Amino acid sequence: MSPKRSDQLPPPAQSSSPSAGAAGRTDARAPEHHDPAPSRWPGLSSLKANAWVPLAIVLLVPLAAFVESDVVGRYNARIVTLIGYNVILAVSLQLINGVSGQFSLGHVGFMAVGAYLAAYPAKTYANNFADPAAVLLFYLALGVVVGIMGAVLYGLLRLAGLFKRVHRSLPGVALLVLIIWFAVDISRAASATDAGLAVPKWCVWSHGMGGLQDLFDAIQAHGASAAAAISGHLPAAIAGPVCFIVLLIGAGCCAAGAGFVVGLPALRLRGDYLAIATLGMAEIIRISIMNSRPLGGALGLTGIPRYTNLVWLYGCVVLTVLFVWRVTYSARGRVIMAVREDEIAASAVGINTTRQKVTAFVFGAFFAGVAGALFALNEYSITPTRFTLDRSIEVVVMVTLGGLGSITGAVLAAIVLTILPEALRSVAEYRMIIYSSLLIVIMLARPQGLMGTRELPSPKALFGRWWGSRKGVTA
Repeated sequence: MSPKRSDQLPPPAQSSSPSAGAAGRTDARAPEHHDPAPSRWPGLSSLKANAWVPLAIVLLVPLAAFVESDVVGRYNARIVTLIGYNVILAVSLQLINGVSGQFSLGHVGFMAVGAYLAAYPAKTYANNFADPAAVLLFYLALGVVVGIMGAVLYGLLRLAGLFKRVHRSLPGVALLVLIIWFAVDISRAASATDAGLAVPKWCVWSHGMGGLQDLFDAIQAHGASAAAAISGHLPAAIAGPVCFIVLLIGAGCCAAGAGFVVGLPALRLRGDYLAIATLGMAEIIRISIMNSRPLGGALGLTGIPRYTNLVWLYGCVVLTVLFVWRVTYSARGRVIMAVREDEIAASAVGINTTRQKVTAFVFGAFFAGVAGALFALNEYSITPTRFTLDRSIEVVVMVTLGGLGSITGAVLAAIVLTILPEALRSVAEYRMIIYSSLLIVIMLARPQGLMGTRELPSPKALFGRWWGSRKGVTA
């Protein structure tokens, strides 16, 4: 299909004027097509277009039961599970690296945020997935605390920006002083706490964070009874799935918030600078988790209740692919692609380029957080070593091998690169050599990736002509 919209227009109709001549009168006229009457309900056409989604999720139930049976085996079922995680990560990163044209190496950082902020409330507040209201209260309290912290930081940044009126280098100096002050404040407070001493009064940041902790505890304490009452009115068969959905959405929103905070300043960079910034962001997240006592520190979280199964996992895969596909080939997706093709030209016609890039970044971070939540709630323990740079590079290779801009290419590459190392396990001594050599050969043979910027044809495109002829519809 040609990328030009003019190539997709129908040919001009035959002229019916007398000056058209005999040739115009003898040509067979195409049958007239009339647009169907507008639907009484505007959302009915959207429901019809997505009617296959519930059917696909229902069909996952017998398929998942077969994969988890003894016929397939636990080892093969584990590979199928890893494919599901990788597909969500690759498709969500495709929205950032392929559709918007950025280069992010920090996707695993958003996965870590989603994993830990789903595992911690599931272990602490979910009561074995029987108390969804308590989990929702946790995310609301966390949102209040983070919102206050963000407002304070935003005010300080705006105040530092006022120094530009005096000298243009003063905002950078003020920001550097602010970072040093924060680091020294936290370090001195931690040393005093470990020694059993009182935190010095000049440690403003530490006292402020302590106040936010008290506010979080107060919200939890005052809302616990109401949350328990709400959860008590839910049937036991509904409480578990509702709690799990709240955990997935909450973890995804936390990762999206992290993506917004990181993306807003970082996406003003381009190319290698953006890659370095996102890589640093992922390392900051990992090291922050390693030094967080509530999140288990370097030892990680253990005793996480398990709820993820293949039905939930591949249901999220279907929804992720559908959402990214709809965004990519919508009006918003075309705007994001315009920014990818030529950011200067897009800015010249009035497109807010930073806004479009941040939008793609936030959407991609959300689904990376969902993948992290699914991963954490399928494991009994998670550690920060699961979210290192190697994992980020692995996802970037999937996107690049599939073809930048191709959603189905990202899906195919995720499947291939998950199965390939396991298929080479019989030659364990040379597995990584063969694996790397195959990647090099593929990239030399197909530098644009497996699919390039193309997509696999849909069933309607494959069988539309046959289906139309069966219904008597004129092509």
